[in-house]
Amino acid sequence: MNKISKKSMHEAADWLIRQQETPLTDNEQKQLQGWLEADKDNQLAWQRAQHFINQVDTLPKDIAYAVLNRPDDATRRLNIGKLALLLASGPLIWGGYKTVDSQQWNADYRTAKGQQKQVTLPDGTMVKLNTATAFDISFDDKARLLSLREGEIQVHTVSTHSQQLPSFTIKTQDAILSPLDANFTVRQYSGLTRLGVIEGQVEASPRLVKNTQDNTISTGYQIELSSHGVLSRKALASETTSWLDNMLAVHNMPLNQFIREVSRYHRGLLRVSPDIENIDISGAFPLKNINTIFSMLSHTYPIQINSHLGNYWVTLEAV
Repeated sequence: MNKISKKSMHEAADWLIRQQETPLTDNEQKQLQGWLEADKDNQLAWQRAQHFINQVDTLPKDIAYAVLNRPDDATRRLNIGKLALLLASGPLIWGGYKTVDSQQWNADYRTAKGQQKQVTLPDGTMVKLNTATAFDISFDDKARLLSLREGEIQVHTVSTHSQQLPSFTIKTQDAILSPLDANFTVRQYSGLTRLGVIEGQVEASPRLVKNTQDNTISTGYQIELSSHGVLSRKALASETTSWLDNMLAVHNMPLNQFIREVSRYHRGLLRVSPDIENIDISGAFPLKNINTIFSMLSHTYPIQINSHLGNYWVTLEAV
């Protein structure tokens, strides 16, 4: 990766803020072009800035506000410096923090990061989507299929006893789930699927092997499957369903893993200092207010919260 001068990074951050706030005038476009032609580092810095915007979709309004609110004082210079540092960190740091993966945008149903919503499918099945979730449906006279691309859902199927409806199936990257009058949650992880049955029964099978055992999961139990087999089966944990009440419940979860969970709901960057990443976190935390989560952590554990760019970039360090 080419090393780019700090001056060019700061100037690129300044231009990025100005461009995102309002369309550049003809005169500003000429100034930008002149700046690009003046130095190769400027060109590289601007390429990095454009790559950043492509990754995060658009510059979050809280960053623009933090920089533009006071256009002539030291606060603006400080925040431009922070954005320049973010740009300098490169795609390995911020490339994974897109609002929603681009492949989700053509899904039949989807939510953005931090968003939840409930939808009713054509047959009356109710589905609640958690943050950054996407799925497709294929309904006809032979089958009702829901294909979960990414994220987490709660499904409450309709009774089919008095209706001539085909079977209902959910497919994930790892599993095939066949519910019957059930209320359950499904989460797609990287390399595994977790099913939690709140009420009713759901048959769960790995996608790539023939199911040779009874994998019918009943009320009050959960199961995790890879595409090749069952990984675990146990009583339904509160951590599995707490999101339905807009809470994140954890028990003795390492801080770095906890922050990965929080990052599913936060439009920005969350970083944990290596010297505190193994602190065990327990409790129930409100998903509707990420700042409250940070406050709870700092008051309960030896953790210091440092926020930058209007809380877009948050680092957790030892006190």
